[in-house]
Amino acid sequence: MSLLSRSHRTGAPARLSHRLATALTAVGLVLAGGATAFTVASTAAADIYCPPPFDTLPGCGGGGGDDAPPASGAWSSRSAGGMTTQLYVPGTAPKPGAGRALMVSLHGCAQTSTALRDGGNWAGTADEYGMVVAIPAAPNGGVLLGCWDYYDGNHSRTSPSRHDDNLLQLVEDLLSDTSLGIDPDQVYLSGLSSGGGEAMVMGCLAPDVFAGVGINAGPSVGTSSGQIASVQVSQAQVTNTCRTFSGSASSAFGTQLTSVIYGSNDTTVAPGYNTLNAQVMAGIYGAGSQSSFSLAGLAGNNTSGSGTLWSDGEGPRVSLIQNTGMGHNWPAGGGSGGAYITTNSIDYPAYVTGFFFENNRRVDRNAEPSDPPTEQPTDPPAEEPTDPPEPGLYCGSATNAAHKAAGRAHSYGVNPYNPYYADVSLGYMGLGDATVTTLKESSSGRFDVVTSC
Repeated sequence: MSLLSRSHRTGAPARLSHRLATALTAVGLVLAGGATAFTVASTAAADIYCPPPFDTLPGCGGGGGDDAPPASGAWSSRSAGGMTTQLYVPGTAPKPGAGRALMVSLHGCAQTSTALRDGGNWAGTADEYGMVVAIPAAPNGGVLLGCWDYYDGNHSRTSPSRHDDNLLQLVEDLLSDTSLGIDPDQVYLSGLSSGGGEAMVMGCLAPDVFAGVGINAGPSVGTSSGQIASVQVSQAQVTNTCRTFSGSASSAFGTQLTSVIYGSNDTTVAPGYNTLNAQVMAGIYGAGSQSSFSLAGLAGNNTSGSGTLWSDGEGPRVSLIQNTGMGHNWPAGGGSGGAYITTNSIDYPAYVTGFFFENNRRVDRNAEPSDPPTEQPTDPPAEEPTDPPEPGLYCGSATNAAHKAAGRAHSYGVNPYNPYYADVSLGYMGLGDATVTTLKESSSGRFDVVTSC
């Protein structure tokens, strides 16, 4: 574990000077190109969401139909996981509806949880998705100047000397608060710099807890405080460290998602760590299909840059964004900005939340009952459909958008990185509106992806 981390917690004065010197290197995570912090008033409390028929009661909102404006929530402060945590609870209904998602967002070194609360631009996205946002302050002031203890390769879920158990307890505390209604299948984590490094640690350590991990300019797992300026670990080393962290929870990698983002002007954390982190997680997930996407059309004040997507047979798993012109900052893309927060970027809160919601593998998307066949057999049961398809049933090739318009498929997200799925069978049809796919209909109204008719 980090020497500085241990001295900070135990107060061993004999070793403090050596550990302080080691940790001062870590301050470089955030001390380059700093900005003046902003503080703005928290969003005021508003009407709460009430489902019909209670939507007409005093104090209720969000139940007035699709044309009704979304209700706003409010920030509050509470103790959770042994940390002072800024908590945003929206007034809107959750999406997709099984319960509220939880986004835990970690500040960087020399940045505070209140700065990220006021300038991180989380509230609007939280209202849009009905999502709870928790921004904890690193315990005991952090390793140094608020840094999260992501360092080295000896993390565990129970060690009281690291920050890992605090974050797991934070999630447990919020899940146990029934008034929040959080769905354990929609717990996400994101962070900047040392917070990004810690987010990756937690994604590796507890993939069963975190369905999605957002890493913003974070060093790879297993690195030390002195290894931020250049990439000093290999993909094989980071992969082994991440897998070792997961232990008996490694099977949960099968449904986890990762988003990585960094700026082209980051001179603090080596840009190569971002590509490495994306490659490591794609390899662990078995997402071997790589494609690119444009940032044009994304929310935010600066959509210059490039995107890379890694997918498996069922859809997207890992997203990597390089935002041109951005430095070592949280990419708010709007709002007031603040210390190590830039508005000259994409709106990362909107992007990462959308990416996680659209591709979550743990939420049951088949919960909606399917309509039974319109014609029921009256005599002996009908034989199973055979090739070629029965007369009147569809089999043909078309663009994904055309299949969706004809009621044969559905999608999540916005072109060009939106995944398509065949109706009923949920067969993966690839990404984008213009992708051509062949679908074959069975007698039950099911559409399957096939190579030809």
